[in-house]
Amino acid sequence: MNQTGLRGRRQYSAEFKARVVALCQRDAALVAEVALAHDVDAALLRRWIRRHVNAAPQLPPTLVPVQLEPPPPVPSDDSLRLDIRQGSLQVHVRCPASAAAACAHLLKCWLA
Repeated sequence: MNQTGLRGRRQYSAEFKARVVALCQRDAALVAEVALAHDVDAALLRRWIRRHVNAAPQLPPTLVPVQLEPPPPVPSDDSLRLDIRQGSLQVHVRCPASAAAACAHLLKCWLA
């Protein structure tokens, strides 16, 4: 169970520590009572409990599947809209997509 080391301190096996820590975690046992029953200092036992809790493997967070809704369809009126601002001049042009080439030619001539 325990041995006395070179400095006169008791040394406890890992199995003993694990068993005593498990007793403290079960049935809301008082640390002081468990320590007294096993001839261990209560402060030392609390240190073992902290180390046991800190050494417990941390489970990765559980991922939850999420259903994504498709984005709402963009209303398509099949037209082009251009907003041009240059200084105090503002031009707003809207033309059907089928007339894009003619609209581009008109703007090119106008801006030249």
